[in-house]
Amino acid sequence: MRIRCAQEDLSRAMSAVGRATSARTTMPILANVLLETGADSLRVTATDLEVTVRVQVPAQVERGGLVTLPARLLAEITSHLPPAPVELRVEEGTSVAEISCERSTFEVVGLPASDFPRVPEGEVERVCALPGPLLRTMIRQTLFAASTDDTRPFLTGVFVTGEGDVLRFVATDGGRLALRSARVALDRPVSAIVPSKTMHELVRLCGAVEGDVEVGLVDNQMVFSAGDVRVFSRLVGGQFPNYQQVIPKEFKQRVRVGTERLYAALRRVAITARDSATVVRLAAQEGTLRLSSSTPEVGRAWEELEVDAAGEPMEVAFNARFLLDALAVVETDEVALELTGPLSPGALRPVGGEDYVYVVAPVRVYG
Repeated sequence: MRIRCAQEDLSRAMSAVGRATSARTTMPILANVLLETGADSLRVTATDLEVTVRVQVPAQVERGGLVTLPARLLAEITSHLPPAPVELRVEEGTSVAEISCERSTFEVVGLPASDFPRVPEGEVERVCALPGPLLRTMIRQTLFAASTDDTRPFLTGVFVTGEGDVLRFVATDGGRLALRSARVALDRPVSAIVPSKTMHELVRLCGAVEGDVEVGLVDNQMVFSAGDVRVFSRLVGGQFPNYQQVIPKEFKQRVRVGTERLYAALRRVAITARDSATVVRLAAQEGTLRLSSSTPEVGRAWEELEVDAAGEPMEVAFNARFLLDALAVVETDEVALELTGPLSPGALRPVGGEDYVYVVAPVRVYG
């Protein structure tokens, strides 16, 4: 194997795939990246068996081949090389690479490429294409609500579902649920649970993507493609709950308030909510929303906001952190908080947007 490529391209590829490696594993090969040649390219692949990231960079291929090298070491080397062509050589029958750039040369010991996990190579069945910024927003507005409890794996990812011209991302941990919809032309129906780690990687990778991201399925994995980057993800098994049943269909009190005002007030009042659930009470009546919290050994706090409130006077207690998480990703200036009763879930919606709803269960309080 003998190739030449730009230092900038190789360093960028290592940065993109780096988080998909797994150093803490009983499989040493997962701490390595796979380097393999194409006709006029070098493919760099990393995997932890859950998510696989592959980047293709332009290269002059003098002699084809493949090898795996330690990811961290290779990333450190490439990031410190000068901005000049990099030559990589591997003698046939070995797993030792010589990396040269100007007057610098490194000899790096790798592992046989035959030990590297198989990457899906079948034909990708296209699901849809959507703008990178939209994909990033849909993930940001739902991923935080996914569960971290591995005893219920079907809740530890984002449910990607849709058909026709509507794509939905849904996540829940049992105490709250976030649903983001978008008008996207789908080539085929889709219903799959994508692991949270994959979604975190996509948010990071989509930060630099202004064009479309293609979504597809191959070998029972979901694949996201943008430019020279491909992300393959295994899917979470199990049945995702019927999320439509959780969303309130009616309410008895609707409070309309500035997003930033409510966020700031909640943060202040939550300072004295030192219990495990960070409980804050919301009391709504015509024209006013009163927020309060108390912890006997700490103290209490309260604040009143002028709001547009319509409906029955009502007091409901919520986990302040759950509300803050949703308010942090809402993109409209105002939100509507819809309440049904002290023991019924509340719904938070952006004012002027019908594509997002956040449902949060109340906290039962006494006294």
